[in-house]
Amino acid sequence: MSSVYYDGFCLIEDQDGTYYFSCSYVSNSFFHYVLTTEGDIEQRHWDYEKDDWGISWNAVKSECDVYGMCGAFGSCNSKSLPIRSCLPGFEPKNTKKWNRRNWTSGCVRRTPSSQCAVVNSSIEAVKMDGFLKLKTMKVPDFADSSLALENYCRQQCLENCSCIAYAYDSGTDKVGDGKKVVTISVIIGAIFISICTFLLWRWMAKQQGNYIHT
Repeated sequence: MSSVYYDGFCLIEDQDGTYYFSCSYVSNSFFHYVLTTEGDIEQRHWDYEKDDWGISWNAVKSECDVYGMCGAFGSCNSKSLPIRSCLPGFEPKNTKKWNRRNWTSGCVRRTPSSQCAVVNSSIEAVKMDGFLKLKTMKVPDFADSSLALENYCRQQCLENCSCIAYAYDSGTDKVGDGKKVVTISVIIGAIFISICTFLLWRWMAKQQGNYIHT
């Protein structure tokens, strides 16, 4: 959902796993939300000219936006054919359903975690687990988050056998944009001060010339 719609909305999850969605939004527009049978959330507004409901926003932009359609450890790419596949190192949990284009059962690891198997069986370590870097992957809506360095996230996940993946946002783009804004502001400020200094110098020189002439 676009950030323009965040204001006034509240999504709460209680201990029983129930989600509550509410809003307190002051607007002259008359609108409501509809959860369709396809699992899409639509914001519909009343169009006074057409005297009918119109769709102003919907959550699903492509098949990849449908929640849970890929199943666990599945990847969706709208430009690929088929659009869904298992992540590297994983295979379909139910091959028959997968071949019928029903991907909801998801994927499973081809081999168990070496490190966790060693921990659970108290055998000497044979090979350390690692991570495969994937880009533009959606993080779960209610994933645990914390402020930490990337290496710390990696180490914490390796030491926890229930942890299967981690995501890290370096914020490089935001920092870069911030530097650009600061640099431009400094340059503009320096130019402005230089112009003001030059005009002040000319005015003082003119005043001094008039005083000498008088």
